[in-house]
Amino acid sequence: MIVRRANLINYALYQTGWFACVLGAASHRPWTGFAIAIVLVGVHLVLSVERSVELRLIGLAIAVGAVVEIAQIAAGTYRFTSGTVIDALPPPWLLAMWAQLATTLRFSLRSVATRPVPALLFGAAGGPIAFLAGERLGAVTLLPPLADSLLRLSVGWAIALVVFSAVVRRLSRHVPS
Repeated sequence: MIVRRANLINYALYQTGWFACVLGAASHRPWTGFAIAIVLVGVHLVLSVERSVELRLIGLAIAVGAVVEIAQIAAGTYRFTSGTVIDALPPPWLLAMWAQLATTLRFSLRSVATRPVPALLFGAAGGPIAFLAGERLGAVTLLPPLADSLLRLSVGWAIALVVFSAVVRRLSRHVPS
């Protein structure tokens, strides 16, 4: 019961940060969403029993996310409606979302993140779905041809989630959750 409640809180905090970032960018207030997401990552760290493990996952997620997003930007997958500091780099609010994703890997997404095939499938489907939702809300514009953009997102996110899966499985062998 306690684990289930913790997972629900973890998921709710993630979703709150996701919407804050996307709606902040859509309303041309990207730093508001960024700040909210960072505060929520901080809350996660304060509540975490194993902060060093969580910090490593957050750092990894930001690094992997930066690589994935730089590749997507270079490939012409999308453009952002606000918050971009340097055109070739992802906006800070998007990297904050990757940090937030890391906070779910050992909690609400643990059943997906600890198994490579579900992680691959979740990434392949979840990445494009998240960007389609972000486009509908006005934070990002997917560039034509749409099928190519969605395919690139699917591949990038599938690879990212498989990487996270390998790391979470390795950490799970050494550190109890």
